[in-house]
Amino acid sequence: MERMNFEEFQKRMKEVAKARKIFIPHITKNISIAFELYQQVLAEEKMEVFISTAQGSNKPMTPIDDFIRPRCEECDSELRLKVNAIDEKGKSHSTSWICTECGREEYSDKSVQEWMEVLSEAGKQNDQTEE
Repeated sequence: MERMNFEEFQKRMKEVAKARKIFIPHITKNISIAFELYQQVLAEEKMEVFISTAQGSNKPMTPIDDFIRPRCEECDSELRLKVNAIDEKGKSHSTSWICTECGREEYSDKSVQEWMEVLSEAGKQNDQTEE
C-alpha cells in the first residue's frame, strides 16, 4: 500500500472535517457514512473512505510514521503520538507520547509539527553519527 505524505494526510483530514460539519449529527452519526455522502455530493475528487489497518500494519497511518519514534523507557516499545491529550488532573496538553503496551504516557505542550521537527533533527543526527 502506498503511504500518504503529510500534505495528503492534511488534505484528507480537512475533507473528513467538512463531512463531519455538514452531515453529523443532522443526517448520520457515523463518520464513514458522512464521508461517503460528502464524496458523493460535494467532493472535488474521490478519496478512499476506509484505509485497511491490516495493510497499514494494524495501526492508523499518521504523518509521524515517516520518522523514527521514541521508545518507552519502561518496556522499550515504540510510542504513539496522541493529540489533544488530557492528563489525570484534567489539564489539557497539545500532545502526549503513549505506550500501547504498558500504558505509560508523557504529556507535552509541543504541537505535532514541533514534534516532527524534533524527530527530523534527531534522525539527521543519527544519520551523521552512523557515517
